[in-house]
Amino acid sequence: MKNSILTKFFIGYFSFAVFGFMIITYWSTNLIYNHLLKENVEELSAYSQIIADDISNAMNNSGDEILDNCSFFQNFKPLKNYNVTILDSNKKIVYATDKSGNLNNTTPTVVNDFNPSVYSHDKHQINNFYNIYKTKIISVMNPISNSDTTYGYVVTHMPRYVVKESSYDITFIIYVTYIIILALSLIIFFNFMWFIYLPLKQIRLAAMEYAKGNFEYDGLKVNNDDEIGDVASSLKYMSKQLNNSRKYQKNFISNISHDFRSPLTSIKGYLEAMIDGTIPPEDHSKYLSIVLSEANRLEKLTSGLRELNSWNSTGPELLFEEFNMENVIASTVETFQGSCEKKHIELIIQFPQKHYNVCADKGKIEQVLYNLLDNAIKFSNMNSKIIIKLYNKGDKVYCSVKDFGMGIPSTSLDKIWQRFYKTDLSRGRDKTGSGIGLSIVKEIILAHNETIDVISTEGVGTEFVFSIKKAKS
Repeated sequence: MKNSILTKFFIGYFSFAVFGFMIITYWSTNLIYNHLLKENVEELSAYSQIIADDISNAMNNSGDEILDNCSFFQNFKPLKNYNVTILDSNKKIVYATDKSGNLNNTTPTVVNDFNPSVYSHDKHQINNFYNIYKTKIISVMNPISNSDTTYGYVVTHMPRYVVKESSYDITFIIYVTYIIILALSLIIFFNFMWFIYLPLKQIRLAAMEYAKGNFEYDGLKVNNDDEIGDVASSLKYMSKQLNNSRKYQKNFISNISHDFRSPLTSIKGYLEAMIDGTIPPEDHSKYLSIVLSEANRLEKLTSGLRELNSWNSTGPELLFEEFNMENVIASTVETFQGSCEKKHIELIIQFPQKHYNVCADKGKIEQVLYNLLDNAIKFSNMNSKIIIKLYNKGDKVYCSVKDFGMGIPSTSLDKIWQRFYKTDLSRGRDKTGSGIGLSIVKEIILAHNETIDVISTEGVGTEFVFSIKKAKS
């Protein structure tokens, strides 16, 4: 089973808490203790040196040679919680204070094991000072000397637990601070939960539903204004497009089946009727013409499909050249003169006063104009008119094809560019259309990096407008 992001984040957070606690316990505590020990040893050493100097001065002034007869001890009072032990040159204890009550009941008068040299390395010792004290103490020694003569030794002590307690007090403050930091860091954890983990969980569930083909899943409710929100929005858009693609695929299959079935049914019906004698031989010519017309319709349909499928993802390959758009319009209009006369449609051509050549693929632009005029005539009413207008705007030349026919419903305007799409209104009138003419038009115009727009009002008419870039010359 895979670990979730939340589990990994929690493991990282827990590891941070544990390692932080261990560092404070083992590293910070020792660091603080050693720092406090160093400070106290320095204070003890300075205090011991002062006592040694004062005793030495008192002996010189009084001329005494025995330490316990010095006037110094009459007014001496130890500072803080320090204890002082003074030994003569024979290691006899001549003076001692005990502010802590830690002295053993049997305190020796002579410390035979006392060795001043052990204090030369670390400047202090931590022990019970030759079993004189019950607990471990910190001891610092300074000799009482004058010139080359050593009269005795001053040893200052303080209980080690004093340093430890101070260390624990400071460590406790660090622990409290660390706990507060851990508590505050939960804000990061909850932010991660709310803004990252829960949205990602929704995205994961949505992705799994979309992978199953459930493109109508609406459980993705992420509204973050960040990168995760962008991912969620992109996923929603993708599902919508896939859902539309699936619907389009169904409509595509339905439409192409309809467009292939109708002519095939007619061809099959007429041929069977001629074979079984339902249609007499003298009418064969008439119905063979109908069969040929339906076959031509199938050929046109398959040719359009083959052309669309032969284009790569960037659209059709273009051969740019400079040409006169007015000549293209004029030659294309001549092709439809017969169709217009049958429906009594007036073709009106409007050219600008100033003429500009355009730069495009001439053959493809002729195909665009042909398909637009074919649609305009097909859906125009009898005794109506079609206006073909050419005009200049900036560095573009615009061509407009406007009819006054049945129009396109507003709900279908975004769908007319799809392959094989036909509006419900057009199905009854467009008997010969393949449903891919406007798809080809759109592909060609986009390949030129140009635009094509449609304006239509149902029952009034439709106008298509596309742009072409002017030639530099």
